[in-house]
Amino acid sequence: MAKQIKFTIGGYFSGYKTVEITVRGGKVSYEILRNGLLDVDKKKSPAVEVDEAWLKEFDALNIFDWQENYSADVLDGTQWELTIKDSKKTYHGGGANAYPENFERFLDWIDVLIPELEFVNRRRLEKVTMNYSRESAIGYTVTECLTLDRREKLLTLDKKNAYVFAKHTYRLANEEKVFDACQKFFDGLNVEDADIDYPARASFELVRHDKSVETFETSYNENFLLGLNSLAEELKGIASDLTAEIFSPPPAEAVSAQGKYIFCKVQFKGSYKHYTYQTDDETLAVGDMVDVPVGKNNDVNQARIVEIGYFDEYEAPFPIDRIKKIIGKHIATDFEDY
Repeated sequence: MAKQIKFTIGGYFSGYKTVEITVRGGKVSYEILRNGLLDVDKKKSPAVEVDEAWLKEFDALNIFDWQENYSADVLDGTQWELTIKDSKKTYHGGGANAYPENFERFLDWIDVLIPELEFVNRRRLEKVTMNYSRESAIGYTVTECLTLDRREKLLTLDKKNAYVFAKHTYRLANEEKVFDACQKFFDGLNVEDADIDYPARASFELVRHDKSVETFETSYNENFLLGLNSLAEELKGIASDLTAEIFSPPPAEAVSAQGKYIFCKVQFKGSYKHYTYQTDDETLAVGDMVDVPVGKNNDVNQARIVEIGYFDEYEAPFPIDRIKKIIGKHIATDFEDY
């Protein structure tokens, strides 16, 4: 059974790319018309055998279920048009600056066949791995490894310290949004010289669409990775029920707690619940053990800080005059095991 596919995408200023693809049996041929402002380039390929998995991937897109029109109220930008015919049915649709949910998967599918047309940005991030580590005040190492995989549509987080070893997996409902945030962060990144004495560090591995791999290591702090808090908030939105230090990078000095109220979420030993306290101590960090008042009698108990937030009074999560305050950092004894 043969399929005829004609796809055009582009804009007034960038020009348009058109490809006509014929799928017959296990063989595929295509014809290109690149119609830009400065060049016109045609190419026709012979019929070649292709991988069956690639053909099945097209069927999995369910393009015949797409709407006929996708449009956003934006002038100029990108327009696209797609026609698919087989022996049983026909799809004809298109749009302007708006797309079906799995449109990028469709572009990926064509890109495998005709990479020279660059339907997919060669510098697009495909996989991001962040390895975080911190030496605790009482001598053990906290490590976390977060991986974002566009192809698998997964966020995974491995956590390990003296008391915890766990792996969490989350399905990315909208991987484009997440990777757009990563692309913006890493493409605009200017890494400062790392502070070798800073206790929290991270190494990064970025895999691009062109198969290139970039790696770097730095202190895990807004001072060294500007914009990190915004990216962490985006990732935290995916795993909102998960406590992880990698989601709470310390703020840059330029946006410190001066003039703001500091709220800390803490976790008590043997409990999964989080409780909120206020503090004036800007030196506290995620992972620190602190003494806090508990109950009506304000009995002193120990807890670990799992998240820190900085708020103006009007946006504080609790009334300032009613919230209990952290007493201070806990000084561990040789007999404690937390």
